[in-house]
Amino acid sequence: MKSPARLNFSSAVDPRGIAIVGASENPARIGGQPIRALLDAGYDGAILPVNPKYESIAELRCYPSIDAIDQPCDLAVVAVPAKAVIEAIEACGRKGIGFAIVLSGGFGETGEAGARQQENLVKAARAANVRVIGPNCQGLINFPSRVYAAFGSIVGELDMPMGPVSMAFQSGGFGFAIATLAASEGVGFRTCVSTGNEADVTTPDFLDAFVDDPSTQVCSAYIEGVGDGRRLIEAGRRALNAGKPILLWKGGNTERGARAAASHTANLTGSYDVYQAAFRQAGIIEVHDVHEMADLFKVFGTGRLPTGPRIGALSVSGGSAIVFADRAIDAGLTVPDFSEETARQLAEIVPAFGSAVNPVDITAGVFNDISLFTRALEVVLEDPAIDQLALLLASIPGKTAEVAAQAIADVHSRTNKPILVGWSVRRDRAVKAYEILEAAGVPIIPTPVRLATAAAGTARYAGIRERLLPRPVWPAPKDVSVSIGADYEGALGEDTSKAMLADAGIPVSRDVLVKPDDRPSESAAGLTYPVVAKVVSADIAHKSDVGGVCLGLENPKALDAGVTAMLSKVRSHCPDATIDGVLISEMITDGIEVIIGVSNDESFGPTVTFGLGGINAEILRDVTFRVAPFDVDTAYEMIDELRGRAMFDGARGMPPRDKVALARLLADVSQFAWASRDRVVELDINPVLVRPVEAGVVAVDALMVVAKG
Repeated sequence: MKSPARLNFSSAVDPRGIAIVGASENPARIGGQPIRALLDAGYDGAILPVNPKYESIAELRCYPSIDAIDQPCDLAVVAVPAKAVIEAIEACGRKGIGFAIVLSGGFGETGEAGARQQENLVKAARAANVRVIGPNCQGLINFPSRVYAAFGSIVGELDMPMGPVSMAFQSGGFGFAIATLAASEGVGFRTCVSTGNEADVTTPDFLDAFVDDPSTQVCSAYIEGVGDGRRLIEAGRRALNAGKPILLWKGGNTERGARAAASHTANLTGSYDVYQAAFRQAGIIEVHDVHEMADLFKVFGTGRLPTGPRIGALSVSGGSAIVFADRAIDAGLTVPDFSEETARQLAEIVPAFGSAVNPVDITAGVFNDISLFTRALEVVLEDPAIDQLALLLASIPGKTAEVAAQAIADVHSRTNKPILVGWSVRRDRAVKAYEILEAAGVPIIPTPVRLATAAAGTARYAGIRERLLPRPVWPAPKDVSVSIGADYEGALGEDTSKAMLADAGIPVSRDVLVKPDDRPSESAAGLTYPVVAKVVSADIAHKSDVGGVCLGLENPKALDAGVTAMLSKVRSHCPDATIDGVLISEMITDGIEVIIGVSNDESFGPTVTFGLGGINAEILRDVTFRVAPFDVDTAYEMIDELRGRAMFDGARGMPPRDKVALARLLADVSQFAWASRDRVVELDINPVLVRPVEAGVVAVDALMVVAKG
């Protein structure tokens, strides 16, 4: 089934008319709430109830069917039983209604029968040229056009502030709760949409639409999973290119959370590690709570980004300055010393009982002469070593707050650097001051810790843009040899797996395969001692666990004896295993072990795992992930993300390692993973030995699991 083109969302958020299919005269019912909400909100398009039971609802003409509608209509809200939804979608197609919000449940979230019904719904929608939002969703609100095409408590929130934030969420109740909580802190919204089961229109579709919308400056989403993770990455990069941050909250990250997600919206929930890797590749900012999201909405809504991580702070309270600095540094910001000139000028402004060191304790005394406060702001902002300014005003109220707010607004208008205000006073004690700052576009955040977290978020996003914008979403595919025989299926032996990797240009160790009845020392005559012997069997995934590895064999006699003892031990542990032979490999003694793995995630496709080998990967989980394919720069980032990364730089007297070769290997494995995605289910290259600088890397063991060709 061919996928539709990118979503043109304009007729859904600003429709000429809205049909309410399954309309009810009872405003408490799911088919009655959208009618009441649209009327109360002041929607000025046509409200078109559809139900053969009524002649009119709320003094509006009620149509017996969708086919009977005789006015322009771009959007349908479908609130009929699941078995009647497809018929309604087909009628929307005949009437030229391009969008249908299906509130009805009873589809993929209910099990196999519902999933089949959902597949039939999508087929009908494609044939009818209708885009479906939902099913099993709570609806859509576009605040500027007063489109309250939804149900639930949100339809009573008619006075929410309008602004530049658009949001999509897979849980309607939770998503609308996020919006109302953020609105209570002064965040203004443009579009909020509950996506439900995402049978047709998906979260990446909505994010693309938000990017295309000139009135949306900040995009956001709550997801439990996505069916096409690569589309999510691509939408994230489009947003990054457009300078529109995406803030994303993902649920279902634990086993219990994932189980709840599956029963809730029937969305796929994959490995959280892979999602986090995708967010890094896409430039998506992950959030974990409503307050964090609301604060970032505010700071990103200003349209200003810092040019670096350096922040200056002016505070009227020494304690708030301390906790601000602690959190700022923990979150990745720097709180640098001021330049000599800045320090000199601040010393003339700050009272003797204050402190002119960053973060500055200017004390509340500067408000006795507001020109001193203004000059302090200007002096810090003029310092070239400062990228943004935080003002910690504690809880100053009344006229003092109003005068300070006006000074901040005036300075804000004369600089391009971000200014953020940390201020905990209740709004009713400083109404005018709040209004002044909000009108000037200065974000107000209630605590120093939250302010530092938000400031760090903007700096991190600016750094992400600088790092990712020069790169394509996906690197150009390389011409990788993938020579997997059509008859191969299941787990392949080490010798076969490594041969395929070698064909693809992956460096592997020098090996000789010895049949079980052959004399090992004769077959290995061309190898350099010492050598290692490993049993080869597709039935044995972890050779060392059953005695199937013999290290440090120094000469032919030791090799023959070691292999004999090893095979005896393996047969004792695994009497039913088919042993194909013994692999004799030259032993490399100057390498650090790392592990590189590939798995096919059901949402993102082939993904690469990388970590330090041995206990570091298996117990300490010092690993990182990326979606394939990726470039060498991304590979360097993976290396740098490991907690044990110092080992590659020559820790404790060891020589530095060949990170150039390691990064190239990671990128090459990602290209192999992408090229072989239709066959390779899993790939475990463990260990890879990272040798000293310019000595390269070597894959000394590998296990590949392939699907039937």
